Amino acid sequence: MGKKVKVVFDTNVWISIFMEKRLKDEFSKIKQDLTVYISEDIGLEISKVLQYPRISEILRKTGIREKDVLRILAINSRRVEPKVKLHVVNEDADDNKVLECALAAGAEIIVSGDKHLLELGKFRKARILAPREFFDNLTRN
Repeated sequence: MGKKVKVVFDTNVWISIFMEKRLKDEFSKIKQDLTVYISEDIGLEISKVLQYPRISEILRKTGIREKDVLRILAINSRRVEPKVKLHVVNEDADDNKVLECALAAGAEIIVSGDKHLLELGKFRKARILAPREFFDNLTRN
């Protein structure tokens, strides 16, 4: 096994992994090749999103509880504490928490479905990829 890829998943990617069987399966296939980082801010946002009625209903139907999601998240990620507050994305200031996490982690890749982050294309040394592009590239290798 070679060097693990340092990755930060945006909240929307984590939620999709828990809700879509295909993404969950793809993540399971490649997670041993990744070091996935999360910050407290991203974790708090995930907890908040899990409370949205539409999201909680979908998870309830699949038998997944919020505490299961948070446990799986803790097992499959490393927590970092960003030391720098960034103001890169002005259109949606919440997106900056993903960049802050990536900076603190020294991430090589940021995976997001968010248009503001995707428009950046790159942040410092980290490429910003849409989930499909990321999973297609890693599952092919």
